[in-house]
Amino acid sequence: MRLASQWVMLRVRRYWLGRNPLRRRSDRLEAAGVALTLVLLLFSVWPAVVVGRSVYDRGLQAERATPGIRQSVTATLVRDAPYTLPAAGGEDGAEPGSHAPARWTAPSGERKTGEVAVPAGTRAGTSVKVWIDGHGELTTPPTSHAETLAGAVVAAFLVVVGSAATLTLAFRVFRWSLDRGRYAAWDASWAEACAR
Repeated sequence: MRLASQWVMLRVRRYWLGRNPLRRRSDRLEAAGVALTLVLLLFSVWPAVVVGRSVYDRGLQAERATPGIRQSVTATLVRDAPYTLPAAGGEDGAEPGSHAPARWTAPSGERKTGEVAVPAGTRAGTSVKVWIDGHGELTTPPTSHAETLAGAVVAAFLVVVGSAATLTLAFRVFRWSLDRGRYAAWDASWAEACAR
């Protein structure tokens, strides 16, 4: 904790815009660059909130499971699901999954058929739960609210991190150009001192 507070105090002293007569123009420009970078970083929170809110709203739509949008129906397997080799199973010893054709009824009353994921070796005639959209086509199950929240937080965090990385890179390039000018001025001063 003490090291962190010392580091902060050194940075504050380095970039503080005081009336020190030894401060060069480049030092003042660097301090202004730090201040601008910090202000822009604070402003990057607003786009992060907008992006996070947008991801959250889309997640809420993906959570909806109502007729016409996404609903669960019971499908009946038309054929047996094939067995798979034991080596293809999961590491925990669980039986690997397979796909088999199944039939279900769409909200419009139309009979639909498609490939559904089932445990390997499931027999024809077995009822399985599937998710369909408003047209009766297979779709993914709705996401959980925890997944929606996590997605929104991650999206907002990535915007802030991306902004911070971009601003840090821009500041380092700015400081590098100031350092080149400082070194050139330093070399010129030494050359002038040696010429005397």
